[in-house]
Amino acid sequence: MDLSDLGKTIAGFAPLLGSVVGGPAGGAIGSVIASAFGVEDKPSQIAQAIKNDPDAAIKLRKIELDNKTELERIKMEEAKAVIADKQNARTNHKHSRMPAILSGVLSLVIVGIIYLLFYTPVPEESKDVLFVILGAVMKEWGGAMQYWFGTTRGSANKDIR
Repeated sequence: MDLSDLGKTIAGFAPLLGSVVGGPAGGAIGSVIASAFGVEDKPSQIAQAIKNDPDAAIKLRKIELDNKTELERIKMEEAKAVIADKQNARTNHKHSRMPAILSGVLSLVIVGIIYLLFYTPVPEESKDVLFVILGAVMKEWGGAMQYWFGTTRGSANKDIR
């Protein structure tokens, strides 16, 4: 069991606490939880203690409420880091041709697969595989387009102001 699994377990009782435990600051918060349950600071031992303690939900909610301001600050910092990472990626690659090449190649692969599906005889036993590949490539294509155009119209409007 790792911290993200532990975070999912904790989120069932204390959502904010669980989301922070599953994130980059999970180790520090995990030690607070471990001390509250009187176990070593290891995700598997913490999870076992939560499972065996009938008052686990109360203890976890208390930790969450006692540290709510700090947990919210940590969540905000994590969100800022993710946003900054995406902005830096676009800035760092603005002179590189590779993102454009990869986006173009993904587009060509999609067109090729769709051509195969409509205009060439595909063996019946291969169609399912072709659909799975098409789905995976379309997902990656969507990510590539989000890289170039942003994820929402709202984020584009935010950048203009």
